[in-house]
Amino acid sequence: MPESLFDLILGAEVRAARIEGHLATDPVIAAQWRAEAAVAESVASIGLEDIRVSETDLLMRVSENPEIHADVRAVEDALSALRFLRSPGDPGDEPKTVLERIARLAARAETDEPLPDMDLELQNVFQHCKGRAPILEAIRASASYAALTERRSPVGERLVFVAAEHLSRGRVVGSSSHAARQDDPLRGLGGRVDASWVVLPSLALTRMKFRIWSPLNPQSVRDFLRGVSGILDQELGRLIAIRSWHQQANEIAHSAHGRSRLPDAISAFGVEPILTSAALAERIGVTPRGALNLLDKMVSSGLLVELTRRRSARIWSTPGLAALLAKRVTPSIGRSSSKFGQEAKPGPGTHSDVSGEGRAAVERALTEFDAVLEKVDGILARIGDHRHD
Repeated sequence: MPESLFDLILGAEVRAARIEGHLATDPVIAAQWRAEAAVAESVASIGLEDIRVSETDLLMRVSENPEIHADVRAVEDALSALRFLRSPGDPGDEPKTVLERIARLAARAETDEPLPDMDLELQNVFQHCKGRAPILEAIRASASYAALTERRSPVGERLVFVAAEHLSRGRVVGSSSHAARQDDPLRGLGGRVDASWVVLPSLALTRMKFRIWSPLNPQSVRDFLRGVSGILDQELGRLIAIRSWHQQANEIAHSAHGRSRLPDAISAFGVEPILTSAALAERIGVTPRGALNLLDKMVSSGLLVELTRRRSARIWSTPGLAALLAKRVTPSIGRSSSKFGQEAKPGPGTHSDVSGEGRAAVERALTEFDAVLEKVDGILARIGDHRHD
C-alpha cells in the first residue's frame, strides 16, 4: 500500500528534527554544517535549471582565478543563491524584502520576464509558517508561490521553501544581516551563517536519484519527500565528521601554552569555516604575520586546508568545506547538453506554467496540504493536553 502524504511528511519531519537536535547542541557544529550544506545546495539549485556549475567554480570565481571555465553568469547566480541561503532574512516581518531578493535572483538565473508585483497575496505565502511541521509548511509556501507566479521561477520556489522552513524553525534575523555582507571579499563563501533551515531541497531532488521539482504536483511532492528523507540520512554522516573536527580542535586549543592566540584562531574558524589571513587577523586582533603563523600551525595539525596555494589572495578552510570546494566536474560553457540536463527538462504538468497543471489541481494540492496541517495541529493539541494532565 502506498505511503500517505501524512506518513511521508512524518518520516521527513522526524529525520529533520534529529538533524536540528544535533545542530542545537553546539553553534560551531551548526555553523559548519550549514556553511558546507549551503555551498552544495546553491550549486545544485542552479544545476537543476540545466546549467553546469560546480562548487570549485565558486572558489575560483571568488579567488579571481583567470582559469575559470564555467559559465560566469551561472557561477554568479550560484553565489547569489549561496548568500541567500546563508542569510535568508526575516520572511515573517519582512516578507516583501525577502521575496524581492528572491525575484532578483530568479530573474537572473532563469528568465528576463519579470515576476508579478509583490502584492499582499504574494507576500502572504509565508503566513502558514508557524513551526508545526516545518517541511510541510515550506512545501505549502512554495506551492502558493508557484501558483501565484505561474511557475515562472523554479529557483525562486526552492528559495521560498528555504525561507519558509527557516521561519518555521523559529530563528530569524533582520535584513540588516544581509546588508552587512555586501562588502564580504569572499562574496558569500565566508562570513557567519544566520539561518535555521535544515532541509536541502535541490540536493534532495538530485542526489541518489533525479526527481522533478513541482510543489503543485502530488506525485512530485511525494517523490520530493522521499528524497528529503534520503538526503537527511546522508547528512548525519557529515555531522559526525564535523563533530570529530570539533573534538580535535578543542583538544588542540586546550593544549596551547600561555598567551597563545591559537585557541582564538580555532574559535574563529569554528563559526566562519573559511577565512583569509586578513580576515583572521581582524577577527582576533593580531598582526598579519601573526595570523599567518597561526594558520600554518592549524594546517600542520590537520585543522585547516589552504585552498589557494599562491603568494596572494590566499584562502583557508576547514577540511570538510575544502573537500567540497575541491570537487570538479567536466568543464563546460553555457547550457549543458548532458543526460542530466535532458532529464531536468519539464514534462507535462510538472515544470510548465500553472495553467498546465490546472487550477483545480492547484486547489486540490493546497487543500491536501491544509488537511495534513490540521491533522498535525490535532496531534500537537493532544500532546499539549497530556502535558497539562
